[in-house]
Amino acid sequence: MAPFTALVLDWAVTALWPLLGAVGMRHYSGVLFTTAGLAVGLIVLSPWLLSRGRWRLLFAREIAPSLAMMGLCSGAATVVYISALAHTTPANAAILAQVEVLYSAALTAWLLGERPSLKLGLAASLIVSGTALVTLQDLSSPRWKGDLMILCTPWLYQVSHIFAKRLPGGLDALTLSGGRVLYGIAAMAPVCLWSLAHGGRWSCSPEALAILMAQGFLMSSLNLVLWYKAIRGMELSTATTFMLSYPALTLVFSRALGHDAIQGAQILGLACSFTGAVWTARLSREARERAALDLAAAL
Repeated sequence: MAPFTALVLDWAVTALWPLLGAVGMRHYSGVLFTTAGLAVGLIVLSPWLLSRGRWRLLFAREIAPSLAMMGLCSGAATVVYISALAHTTPANAAILAQVEVLYSAALTAWLLGERPSLKLGLAASLIVSGTALVTLQDLSSPRWKGDLMILCTPWLYQVSHIFAKRLPGGLDALTLSGGRVLYGIAAMAPVCLWSLAHGGRWSCSPEALAILMAQGFLMSSLNLVLWYKAIRGMELSTATTFMLSYPALTLVFSRALGHDAIQGAQILGLACSFTGAVWTARLSREARERAALDLAAAL
């Protein structure tokens, strides 16, 4: 499968994530739903992990530390994100998650030793304005807590992606996905035990188990394989920029399924944050290209 094809499919699957999480939170605690979903994902991936020596690679000395960091960062972020859906709407979650590109730009500037430019500041202002439009309308409702939780998660995903890009080029998407899932389970297991000991919610109803299976198959296996297939074959900034449009599809799904009555502030907030996010991603890519040219000239 071509990287861009994988990216388009992942875009559609990712748009469903806030909706699955919102339904899951009716039956489970956030950490239990996330970790159980990872366990289902690991079972789904197991036939491929057991072939071609992939399982052994997950514990190789030069690979395991990066995979462990991917699992820890993405696992923690997913727990917070899923838990936030008990307090806010899927549409809000999708829109607010666009601040990830700000964290990406900040990491790029830090790694390259550059000061943010005026253009980057203006682009960031658009993103902040868009997220503020969504968040401020919720200050008088219980949703503000969930909104703030969503805003705290994207930087962890960016760190996870950076570790993924540092791994040897010969690793395929299945190995990367299996490693992220395996180490994510290991990282979240102590928190799960704590949650169960303190009354964490768990349900064995048919609806609950069905949504858990969907979470495991779609978000903890298929989604990861498609994402790593995409970013291992194209620029991370390009893939991230494309994925920035998924909240629009989430709004369509959310409206169609009756989860949200879409409001004007959400539409305007999405437009502002999406415009700023695309601009920020382009500026970050240009900064990396300049750094690469300067390094080549120095050599």
